[in-house]
Amino acid sequence: MKGSADQKYLETSIATASKEDLIVKIFDALLIAAKQAHEKLLNERDDIQGIHRALLRAQRACSLLMGSLDMEIGGELSKNLFRVYEFWHHELVMANMQKDPTRVERLLPYFTEYRKTWAQAVSEFKSMKNVPQTAQSSAQGGSTFAAVS
Repeated sequence: MKGSADQKYLETSIATASKEDLIVKIFDALLIAAKQAHEKLLNERDDIQGIHRALLRAQRACSLLMGSLDMEIGGELSKNLFRVYEFWHHELVMANMQKDPTRVERLLPYFTEYRKTWAQAVSEFKSMKNVPQTAQSSAQGGSTFAAVS
């Protein structure tokens, strides 16, 4: 099963990931769990426990994203991201309660887009770290990851 292989990959790569890479990995876990839940909601509606477990994993990923935000440093950006992640979490809880695949289906494009954005930000952040400090200071006034603690 592809989901199982993806899960094993995530587990083994987390230990060596940087703080920035962990955010992307949380999005990977969110996407895997949400896709599994959606698939089960569509095709295995009798697997109530499997649906529940997949949605709980997705909810935990949203909670981790909320917990990773530094409200003092990130300011308004952190507050706005928190609201988005909180909404996602709520929708996943409602999908679990109602066993409604459309609630998950509506979120999947957002999960994918945010993951892509974070991955791009991580890549740019890493390339900025390789620029000499004086050039980096003049190029950008602060850290790309000010919102993440």
